[in-house]
Amino acid sequence: MMHRMVRLAGLSLAMVWLVAVPFSVGAGSNIASTVHNLTPTGPGNFKAPESTGLCVFCHTPHSSNPQRSLWNRELSAATYELYTSSTLLAQVKQPTGSSRLCLSCHDGTLAMGNLLRPGGVRPTLGFLTGKAALGTNLSADHPVSFVYDAALATARGELAFPSVLTGAIKLDQNHEMQCTSCHDAHEDRHAKFMRMDTRNGALCVTCHKPTGWENSTHATSSATWNGTGTSPWPGSAYPTVAENACSSCHKPHTAGHAKALLAQPGEVANCMVCHGGAVAARNLQNEFSKLSSHPISAAEWTHTPNEKPMEMARHVTCADCHNPHASNNTPAAVATDVTGRLLGVRGISQAGGVLIPATKEYEVCYKCHGLSDATTQSFQRQDNNRNVLKEFDPSNQSYHPVVAVGKNAGIQNLVTGYTASSRLLCSSCHNNDAAASGGTAPAGPHGSQYAPILERQYDAADNTIESPQSYALCYKCHDRNALTIDVAGKFPHARHLAKNTSCASCHDAHGSRYNPRLINFMLFDKNGLPVVSKSTAQQRLEYIPSVTGGQCYLSCHGVNHEPSTAP
Repeated sequence: MMHRMVRLAGLSLAMVWLVAVPFSVGAGSNIASTVHNLTPTGPGNFKAPESTGLCVFCHTPHSSNPQRSLWNRELSAATYELYTSSTLLAQVKQPTGSSRLCLSCHDGTLAMGNLLRPGGVRPTLGFLTGKAALGTNLSADHPVSFVYDAALATARGELAFPSVLTGAIKLDQNHEMQCTSCHDAHEDRHAKFMRMDTRNGALCVTCHKPTGWENSTHATSSATWNGTGTSPWPGSAYPTVAENACSSCHKPHTAGHAKALLAQPGEVANCMVCHGGAVAARNLQNEFSKLSSHPISAAEWTHTPNEKPMEMARHVTCADCHNPHASNNTPAAVATDVTGRLLGVRGISQAGGVLIPATKEYEVCYKCHGLSDATTQSFQRQDNNRNVLKEFDPSNQSYHPVVAVGKNAGIQNLVTGYTASSRLLCSSCHNNDAAASGGTAPAGPHGSQYAPILERQYDAADNTIESPQSYALCYKCHDRNALTIDVAGKFPHARHLAKNTSCASCHDAHGSRYNPRLINFMLFDKNGLPVVSKSTAQQRLEYIPSVTGGQCYLSCHGVNHEPSTAP
């Protein structure tokens, strides 16, 4: 009996030593040097003034919370607001397992000194505050306590199969993702108790496998912050875009906005913190302040990665045209294909079907401009269709050669470099107005001083005085010298231009469903003033083509054509 009492006394002393004496926990760990050391010798801002054991703030060998891990704390009774997303297929529930244990301090609802068994002196330690206190609203935090299995990886896509998670990142015994999948509370070799280095997004891409990421600019760029504006990586030890990788845009805890755990509180700001002149070589911020631009700030947080173009509310934001996980600087393999900047973006085919991803530039544009008529104010034409997909339809009588080579095989007066078999892009005309002059201006239809986001000036209003500037966009491809001097046997463009007749009065720049040579008469200008009307006697508004010109029945600028034949 005495021998048994001695053994029990020895065991009790050992347990007291376990609770009271600071020491390293686990091979290679050193909790005493981390902010989880809440004793007076701890290095952090939160520590009890009383001398007590190192482990006692979380663990006790006797009468522990029955949850698990010999837990020495009450568990919060809070009901948490959880993360949601249109792409989330996991069944996220109220925190369980190790995550619930972590939250007994990190939700900030229970004092850190509120222990089940103090092990002697009860520590005087209040509530956790600051960035480490997540609160009970976890909607802007990476989800936890969900089953991560092969079915989820298959259904969601772009996720690693759990069978390969055999390294630092692991699921718990119930195959659930928990706080401890990414964090090791006993070891702070990597910042914020991460289980592995986060450089180049290594921790994130252990589970997340976005298509195209390895070759994307965000994964490979050596660009650094120039010190202006807001730092895109506050507190980061890494100086480049590639090294910060995922954290350039995302924040796994207390994100700036819950949607996609984006780091900045504004959707546009999340891009402009780098692309507004502070990191990226070309400043896009100024482009969206120009007279004509895509209204990316008008519908923040409307876009979703899996949105259906046929059903989505009309909107535009950066991610509608650029996939940040795939976009890069590679040129298009074929001139009409998407460039690297448009890789991985959904589109609409010429047949009207959804493409995942788009392979042609115009397919990206069709998501907004090819499903319905344009909603912006414009002039009214004889065929007033304003759906660009229909205007570029290769079955039309004529169209600018975006989807297919043009039908006017005998077209003349093109500038050097263009032929009847040339193809164009939407961005051949719709582009930054500074792109034509080269330099460091960002290319693409972000903004322009010429509406609607045109690379060069194009005065579509009637009674426009002809000049190299007024029709500069047309003269990019069509030789002005040939068009301003009439030649026998050719259509008299010069005569019309001399009477201040705009190119747009007769020609529809995208295409004409019923006439060759892009003929689609403008009936009223943007201000509602009449431009072209029916002929006086026969009340006809008609173009009858010939090999080199044709006949027109119409009335324009006070002149009646009934018909007028040219040449």
